[in-house]
Order: sequence, then structure tokens, then C-alpha cells
Amino acid sequence: MNGAEAMWGKEHAESYARWMRVGSKLLYAPFARQAVRLLPPVEAGSTIVDLGCGPGLLSVELCKLIPQAKVIGVDPSAEMLEVASRNADQAGVSNYETRLGGAERMPMRSSSVGLVVSQSSLHEWDDPQEGLLEGFRVLEAGGNLILKDYNRTWLSPWKRVLLGRFHHLNMFKFSFCDVADLVKGARFDEVRGQDGGLQFLVQARKTTDSE
Repeated sequence: MNGAEAMWGKEHAESYARWMRVGSKLLYAPFARQAVRLLPPVEAGSTIVDLGCGPGLLSVELCKLIPQAKVIGVDPSAEMLEVASRNADQAGVSNYETRLGGAERMPMRSSSVGLVVSQSSLHEWDDPQEGLLEGFRVLEAGGNLILKDYNRTWLSPWKRVLLGRFHHLNMFKFSFCDVADLVKGARFDEVRGQDGGLQFLVQARKTTDSE
């Protein structure tokens, strides 16, 4: 059992999902719209992976924005996947499914996915480099990777003191440059993004069919 699996029991998953629903319009919907703007038009039948999907709120927003694609939520917590499926049913989306798995071992065929997207899960991966290599494996040639996570460079000393009173700060594990280097090390091309603010964004492309 990895760290993410051990973290979520049924009660904790339900509690987390309730809090995330409150912030969905502030967190997940804007990121879903941003991801769609960054992409070329998505073809019918394309597959999108929401990696570390948690309660599936980003997945639901992507399903609404890209109804012609299939969205697969991947998470190492079976409890979270139950919540994600329920949220998708309540939202009335039909182009969604969940699969149990983690970043380092995704339950999909090589070169079968058009987009891997992840919001705020990278810092929980057991092995980020291995996870990015796995993302490269499942993406088809021309496929995209879009990651968003908490920005270590945003965490100035006074913010560290203030936030440390209320939260564990291990989510601020990476900077944009750290992740850009990891992504390049996983053989992605066209690495770019946004550095600054509470969260950074990294976008990259798999331009070849090599694995």
C-alpha cells in the first residue's frame, strides 16, 4: 500500500469530498477551462485521464466541457473512486469512468490516451519521475500532459509561518523549474507553463511514438 492509499479511509474520503465540492467552482472549473484553452480541438472518441482524480470534481468539469471525449479518473483510493462515480452520476455525465491505479502504474494501454491532466496530486506521488515516465507511456504521439500543483517558490518565510499554523506544508514540494526538469527527463517536448502564484502549471507534449 502506498502513501496515497493509506491516507484515505471511507470517512476521510467523504469528508474531503464535501469540502472540495464547496470549492469546486473556485478550483476545478477554472482549471478545466484553462486546460481546454491550452489544447487543440479534442477529437471525438479521445481519452482523457484525470490522474489522482480524488472525488472526481475536475473529471466532471472536463466531461461537461469535452462531451465528445471519454474521461477516466485514476486514483489509488477505492473509497475516493466511489465518491467520484457518485459525483459524476449526480452531475448527469455519461462519458466518465473510474479505474483504480496510481501515477507509477496507470491501468491503460500504451499510446492510448490523448491527455493526462492532474491537479494537486503530484506532491502525493511516491515517485514523480516514474509517474511522468508512465504518463509518457500511456500518451499517444501528439498527446499532452498538463499538471498543476502547489508552488514551493510562492511559500515565502512569512507565508510558511502563517500557513504552518493551520496546514502541513508538505504539499509545497516542488517549484515550476523542478517539475519542468522532471518532465524533460521523462522525454516530453515543448515544456512550458506558468510559474508564480499559489500553484504552478506545467504543460508538455509527447511528440514521438517512442516509449
